[in-house]
Order: sequence, then structure tokens, then C-alpha cells
Amino acid sequence: MMQKYSTGIAAICAVLSMAAAPAQPDLARVDARAPAGSGRFPAVMEQAASFPGYTVFAPAHLATQSKLPVVLWANGGCMAYGNRYRTFLTEIASHGYLVISIGGIGPATIEGGSEEGMPPPPVSMTAPALSNYTQLTDALDWATAQNRDRKSALFAKVNTAAVAVMGHSCGGLQAIAAAADPRIKTTLVMNSGVWNKGTGGLPGAPVTKASLAKLHGSVLYIGGDASDGAHENSRDDFERITSIPAVWAYPDGVGHGGTYFEPGGGTFGSVVVNWLQWRLKGDRAAASLFSGPDCGLCRDTRWHIARKNLK
Repeated sequence: MMQKYSTGIAAICAVLSMAAAPAQPDLARVDARAPAGSGRFPAVMEQAASFPGYTVFAPAHLATQSKLPVVLWANGGCMAYGNRYRTFLTEIASHGYLVISIGGIGPATIEGGSEEGMPPPPVSMTAPALSNYTQLTDALDWATAQNRDRKSALFAKVNTAAVAVMGHSCGGLQAIAAAADPRIKTTLVMNSGVWNKGTGGLPGAPVTKASLAKLHGSVLYIGGDASDGAHENSRDDFERITSIPAVWAYPDGVGHGGTYFEPGGGTFGSVVVNWLQWRLKGDRAAASLFSGPDCGLCRDTRWHIARKNLK
């Protein structure tokens, strides 16, 4: 039976069975809560039968939506639980985005709790990967196919020319690796950065400092203060980036776990939404949080910000 939101995202990507089995909606809603997020388009979390191993966040009703930019997400610890950051990702989706997270639905209590710390280098590159950075571009391939499929509720609803890739901690390294794809327009590296020495990355995220040269479009590094184990790595990454618009920002009193599990994703949720609104939708009001001599984060005494190549 179709879910309550079958006229919206629950009908996304309906795939006709080639066998005689009864037709089923491709996406089944897995979040029992009402559509959420502070944006104009309250969003839901679902999982596609045609795309196992991923979790989708999008506005609950698509009929009146303009095209949705795509946000590709990789989890802290490179985990494969797509609902781990559901509050944060639902907030983003509610502002009119199609968000696809690596990992199917994990335990109902997976969101929140303590976040894994940064493993000290040298890191084993022979341990099995929990997920792989290539899953991010696989997700973009899927979204692109749905945008072209007349049987999909996402038909002509996805802006495949406006794509962001982002991730937390180990997921931030996966985002850097995936950002070499020319379809990526902006990269968000969160509580993360490439080790200066002693490792070539993590399993599933094989990046080195040389990988930074493949970044294009623009990049935002957002993380914690000096208590964050990734703080110095992110600072060093930022200093090495010379040719594209780049921002490095962090608030006092926030560590490696960020604010992802606070309502609306906390202060990180607000900053990330503004970055996406600017870099993917051209919103100049959102740009003022980062650009100009009197930028919003520049005036916020809790935040520290460094910038280069902004226009």
C-alpha cells in the first residue's frame, strides 16, 4: 500500500517489476516522525528498494518543487548507517535539496551518542573499509538516472548541475576523494582534513595532500576548535588550497563531534545550509554569512573564519 506521502518522495523512482510480482513503491518511508526541518519544504527520510545501501532525504511533497540540487553525504567513521545524521540531513533537505547518505537504515537509536575520535596515525590501510568514497558518485549516478526516468517522481526534478559532496571526519576524507569528479560544484569537509604525514588516508578514503589539487568549484572546511583532533589537519589543508574559493571556519566550544545531533543540526546546520544556498542556488543573502568585510561569521564573536579567492 502506498504511504501517506506517496504523492511526494514516497513515489520517487518507481520501478516497474520485469517479473509478475505485484508493483511496489520504490521508496518506503522509514522515519515515523512528521516531515521536519526549518526550511520551506518539510522533509522526510526514506530508503529506495532500487538503491539499497543508501538513505534518501527530500521534501515530502515534490509536485510543486523546482529542481532540487543534490547533496551527497559520507558519515563519520566512514560508517554505513544512513540514518546516523538524520536530524542534520533532514534540515538540509527541508531547504529544497535531494540529500543522499551512504548507508541503509541502521538501528533506530543510531543517531546521536558519542562520536568516534580521530584515530592516530599511522592508520592501517589494510583494514576492511566500512564504506567507500566511490559510493558518493554512485549516488549521483542514481539521482541522474532518476531525473531522466519518466516513471520516477524525480523525473525532471533534480538539478544535476548543482551538486555538493560533504562528510564528517572519515566521511570528510571520502568527500575530498569524490570531489575530483567534475560534476561536483562544491565540497564541504567537516571536522576533517588530510593527515600531514604517516598515512595515505583511511580505508575507503585513499587521500593524500596531493588530492587537494583536484578540488574544484569551491570548498568549505568547517570543524571544531583546537580540541578537535582534525583541527590542525583542516587548517593545513586550507593553507595548501590556492586556486579556488575556500573558507575555513570553526566555533569556540565545539569539538570533533560537531553539532550534527542538535535540533536542526545546531550551528553547523545553519552554516552549511547558507553555504549550499550560496554555492548551489546563488543566494546572495546567504553569501553574506561568508563574504564581504563585514560577513556574518566575521561579526560572530564565537566563530573564527579565514577566506581566500572569494568573489
